[in-house]
Amino acid sequence: MRAVFHRVPTLDLHGLGVRDAIAETECFVAEMAARGEPEVRIVYGKGRGSPGGVGVLRQAIPAWLEQHGGARVVRFEREIDADGNDGAMHVWLRGGDRAPQ
Repeated sequence: MRAVFHRVPTLDLHGLGVRDAIAETECFVAEMAARGEPEVRIVYGKGRGSPGGVGVLRQAIPAWLEQHGGARVVRFEREIDADGNDGAMHVWLRGGDRAPQ
């Protein structure tokens, strides 16, 4: 029996400011939803390289999805590491055949 793996399209926002990261996220989510992708991954980093070590994208991207993603986003979930931190999230899109309800 052969295993089949689904590659999850991923957007990496490392190095972008908030405005550019939100614009990239908006375009990526719209494009992937239009393609019928059921799930995507967005990597925004933990913010260790940010001034003060505070990752502004860790708050900005989920906030944007919550406020503006409703037409395309079913739900999203942060990827939490062993230390309890996150630097990425999975996003399930409307119209995808494997999106959880």
